[in-house]
Amino acid sequence: MKQNYFLRILLLFTFLVNAQVKVQGVIRYDLKQNSTAKIQQSKSTTSTIDFDAIKYWVGTGANKAALVVQWNDGKNSDALVWGFRWDGTATGVDMVKAIAKADHRFFALQYDSGPTLGTAIGGLGFDLNGINTIGLYKDGNTTYPHYPVDGLVNTSGYDFDNFTAIDATDHWQSGWATNGYWSYWVKNPADSDFDYSTTGASSRVLENGSWDLWSYNPSMIEAPIASTFNPVTPFVLATDFTKGFFMVNEDWFGHTNGSVNFIDDSGNVSYRVYSTVNNNQTFGVTTQYGTIYGDKFYFVSKQAADAGRLVVANAKTMQKIAAFETIGGDGRSFLGVNENKGYIGASNGIYLFDIANMQVGSLISGTAGAGQIGNMIRTSQYVFAITQNKGILIIDPTTNTVINTIVGGFQSVVQAKDGSVWAIQNQKLINIDATSFATTDYPIPTTKYFTTWAAWNAGSFTYSNQQNALYWINSINSFSSGSQIVRFDVATKTFNENFGAIPGQTPSPRQIPYGAALRIDPVFDKLILNTTESGYGPHFQKNWVHIYDNTGALTNTIVLNDYYWFPSVTVFPDNSVPVVNTTLPSQVSISSATVIDLKTVVSDTDNLSAAIVKSIKSNTNPAVVSVTINTKDELVLTPQSPGEVTITISFNSNGKLVEKSITVNVTNTLGTDKFDRIAFTIYPNPVSDILNIKTQDEVLNVMIYDISGRQINTRINNNQIDVSDLTKGFYIINVVTDRASYQQKFIKK
Repeated sequence: MKQNYFLRILLLFTFLVNAQVKVQGVIRYDLKQNSTAKIQQSKSTTSTIDFDAIKYWVGTGANKAALVVQWNDGKNSDALVWGFRWDGTATGVDMVKAIAKADHRFFALQYDSGPTLGTAIGGLGFDLNGINTIGLYKDGNTTYPHYPVDGLVNTSGYDFDNFTAIDATDHWQSGWATNGYWSYWVKNPADSDFDYSTTGASSRVLENGSWDLWSYNPSMIEAPIASTFNPVTPFVLATDFTKGFFMVNEDWFGHTNGSVNFIDDSGNVSYRVYSTVNNNQTFGVTTQYGTIYGDKFYFVSKQAADAGRLVVANAKTMQKIAAFETIGGDGRSFLGVNENKGYIGASNGIYLFDIANMQVGSLISGTAGAGQIGNMIRTSQYVFAITQNKGILIIDPTTNTVINTIVGGFQSVVQAKDGSVWAIQNQKLINIDATSFATTDYPIPTTKYFTTWAAWNAGSFTYSNQQNALYWINSINSFSSGSQIVRFDVATKTFNENFGAIPGQTPSPRQIPYGAALRIDPVFDKLILNTTESGYGPHFQKNWVHIYDNTGALTNTIVLNDYYWFPSVTVFPDNSVPVVNTTLPSQVSISSATVIDLKTVVSDTDNLSAAIVKSIKSNTNPAVVSVTINTKDELVLTPQSPGEVTITISFNSNGKLVEKSITVNVTNTLGTDKFDRIAFTIYPNPVSDILNIKTQDEVLNVMIYDISGRQINTRINNNQIDVSDLTKGFYIINVVTDRASYQQKFIKK
């Protein structure tokens, strides 16, 4: 009897030991011995692919390992494999986290239970269809999805069975006690086969040449390891940032920091393009502003975190150039002043920024005590900066001094195509003369424009590069937008308060603009409007980008992936360089002070021509002629003594430079009390019959050439040329006067 008792105890002990199934190091009494215990006792005979066949490697270092994820969901391709490199010591969970952070298609659900059991992997997903809808619902709650941060969704227990994928067409498997579970297999270089791991990935120390494999067991039934592993192709970011526009985002406060998306001309969205290029780095907290100047992208955030308040990136590649945590205050805006200098708008003034050396400088005297700095613009002569308390500060950028202040409660300032400067108040436009600073008010008839300094953003007040017009979104109050796009014709001084309607106004909840909300494509004159859903909480996951033509007609709508983007401002690529046309003579002869108008001699396709900064780069002999550029953008040549010099003028358009040299021949000096003005133009262009030449000089010779260079016989009569017999197309006219020579293109229509 005693012998039978001990035998029973021994059999029970043996049963309990065999029943102690471990999943990722956790003892599981709920799993049946006859199915799962066999896994622990078995070895896989699946052969692995060679490391040389792995296409996507994450990390750097001398050691290599491979990660295989097998979903067993019937979707192709399954059993995906990545490579992982590292130095020092790394664990299995380190490899999963590194790959999830680098590959924006791959994400994981995890529970960190502490140092004893470490991290449990409860779910793994992969974006199969490329739609990039990455996220999870818990307990069927579609109102508040869980979005991965650095590829990871964290949960507070072994509740993995409660999660489902937002995109049901992607790879996704999760579970622990009901749906199934992820089994963990490992293979070291000395092993011929995979072994089932009874420890978790946190305890698994990788070896150089080792393999980790995660295989999902649906319905708690063991699934065989696949006979073929499929190498994952590298995650490729859209690299052509020339055709489309950027959307700078505040992003989800408290969860992740600022980001930027890119939307190409076909409506395809590349999310978090800066983070993808820069190892998942973000900007600061609440990225409120972005601008491109001289092929550099400046991102400004309100508070510092991760990369800082000011981040500078290559606008063509998104590669990080520099980042600054301290910029004098909390970030608001940035303005490129010239190729070597910028201004940082902060919560307590304007600070210098050394573009050439990438250094934050000192506070500009006279800008402190004005409260927050809003948006800033650079005309060809001055900087106009909105402030919270002092109105508009006008700064001379050559000396960095405040030379004037326009008092008032202004909310934004822009420059129009014709060069005029405009500010906006609650129900009023104010025209500011760009050089004298005289103001003229134009009341808005019925609608209003509001912003709030309590949550500053760049505002919807904007301009067209193609039409002489201004645009904005009407407001109900400081925190509620209206539903109309308003247009103001600068030439006729007329308002169209129903230019375009914001869609999605019924039924509730309606679409509302967010952040700056409205900007205009400088090349194609399309209006870009971003909206979100009114309300609070989950409503802000819904985001749209609407595109209008320049008549106010809605032509396209792009729906962004559900997420709390909180878009702040649209920024357009700067692809073109300034072009100096041939109305600027390459050589002149003068005997008295001479003025050449520079306002119309240079243009830029994707920037305001009126804002191009003109400066004297060099003068080979100031003793022969002195040279200045006055506040009217006129080149003033003052002869000093007979001789010949070469003047080089630099034209800066949004940080991009072009130069033009003029040979000046001083024949004699007749005094400086009289100014001659050199002007040249042809009109109309395009032309159908009579081409007019306008110049104050005597025309000595005129020659016209077709695009092949063949000279066309023409006759000139009173500075007019009959071109009615020419065939349609492009031509070049060369005009020689008694003081200069000019060459210009024209179109025969």
